[in-house]
Amino acid sequence: MSTMGPLLVTSMRNTFRLKSAIFVWIILALILSGTATIAVCLFLLAPLTETQALDRHMAEFYLCILVYFACFMGTGLALNVFAAQPMIKEKAQRTVESLLATPLKVRTIWLAKSLAVFLPGLLVGEVLGLITLVVVNGVYFVPTMGFLLTPQIAVSSFVAVPAILLSLSLLVHLVGLAGDPIAGTVITQIMVSTIVTLIINMAAHNIPDPTSWLFALVNLLIAAGIGIVVLVLLPRLTKERIVMSGRK
Repeated sequence: MSTMGPLLVTSMRNTFRLKSAIFVWIILALILSGTATIAVCLFLLAPLTETQALDRHMAEFYLCILVYFACFMGTGLALNVFAAQPMIKEKAQRTVESLLATPLKVRTIWLAKSLAVFLPGLLVGEVLGLITLVVVNGVYFVPTMGFLLTPQIAVSSFVAVPAILLSLSLLVHLVGLAGDPIAGTVITQIMVSTIVTLIINMAAHNIPDPTSWLFALVNLLIAAGIGIVVLVLLPRLTKERIVMSGRK
């Protein structure tokens, strides 16, 4: 693991070399999270605060959905944009095979490439979540209720979301290295959109209540489920499979 650091830094540099892709990722994350926040605030929160009908639970309800969505978009879009293309390029250029010829272990390469996409995405996701948390609190809640942040909201948004997307990054890079990187792209696009749609719909219908520990637990269970799939597929991550997949 002493070689993880240099390999991780190199993988980050290679992954985020395209400035245009970084621009698209960050702008798209800002647009999606910003649009959702503005829509909820203008059409739901503002009318309720004007009629003084907003109780603490409802305030926490909307806050959790917005912060959760911002965290998911910031990190999830990084996987969508950057997970597959670097692997496709590296396989075409035989870069992965060159790494396999070094003393580096296969799993070290896999972890480094997974974290190289996940960690920058995590940074953007957490920052977007914090900005959303502070802005919504400052505009709507601080004057009347004080600053709202429950342990359940913090765990659901800032712990469970990264856990889900870390597991997904590990899965996507495992599939991409041992098989077809395009399949990794498909997995990312389907699972990111499916998970966020499912969770937001469940939260909107209070199944479970997004302000509850059960909501946080459901998210952690999703992360654990993806992690189990990773563990099941992990034996397929061998030098032979990686080399052969790059020559198809």
